[in-house]
Amino acid sequence: MEDAVRQLLAVRGVRLHEASQGTITPGFILLGVAERVPEFGEMKGSPVSVWHIPSDILPISRAELERWCVDAPPGRHWLLSQRDLPDDLSSIFPTDSQVVAWGPNKMSVWLGEAILSGDLEVSPPNEHGLKPNSENLSPENERSEIKFVEAVINLDSWLLQKNLVNALTSPVFLEGKIWEVKGEIVSPEGASERDTWMIIEDPWSSNLSIFEDKEKNYATPNLRIIMPPEARWMKREKLISKLPSLLDERRQGESEQRENSVRSIMLEWWRVDLESITIRTIDAVFPAWLLNVEGRDDVLLHAINGRTYPLP
Repeated sequence: MEDAVRQLLAVRGVRLHEASQGTITPGFILLGVAERVPEFGEMKGSPVSVWHIPSDILPISRAELERWCVDAPPGRHWLLSQRDLPDDLSSIFPTDSQVVAWGPNKMSVWLGEAILSGDLEVSPPNEHGLKPNSENLSPENERSEIKFVEAVINLDSWLLQKNLVNALTSPVFLEGKIWEVKGEIVSPEGASERDTWMIIEDPWSSNLSIFEDKEKNYATPNLRIIMPPEARWMKREKLISKLPSLLDERRQGESEQRENSVRSIMLEWWRVDLESITIRTIDAVFPAWLLNVEGRDDVLLHAINGRTYPLP
């Protein structure tokens, strides 16, 4: 997580310089010192020390923060915490310092939005592609190619619309599949063209659609991947039966000369030749968020269709 924070800071134009001192309080990592940080606006002043507080089982206690206040030099500080922060921070921080503190909820939105928008690129951990961080994904399901489908939903807007702005969120991936179909499409006159189609299978919504971004290559971050129930996957035979409705297309045919001398261009159907096709599958992941709302069961927010699904 520390590497992801550093990378996103760099994307945002926050250039960190090595601090003259190392970590001075257990649990608080000094990432560096920046001349300017957007969270402090355009106000001129002393450099900003940027701190990262890694995740832990327990939230940060008031005593830990008070210890950090004693150890940290006066000035401006930005705390990025993966642990819950105490209430009433203003009564803890010293008056001779300016401190901006982000808790895990704000950090997860910040990092999640950056990942889904493509601002944050995290390379896969090995040459064989993404190493899943999920107890539900078995090693035999790992493949050398994974396609990332871009998000459609804006998390902040969705939470505001649903009156869930206080929900805790964390970015995850939902497992899907892409069927790469190669074959011929044939005109009524028998002319044929060979083509390749990428068809997204979304087992969460039981939906098939054409993948338009097949030429794009996205870096896939190492996030938890959640698998759908096994029964939700589509069988190969069923996919083949649905190909005509997805791939058949109407094209302009030959122009015709009518009696009134007005030339018209007729539309004609070009249809996929099911006998000519070959199919292979490619792993795909859909961006999503795990939502934790007090008093409710955790749910998954699908970043493509905006629907929520229970955890399998």
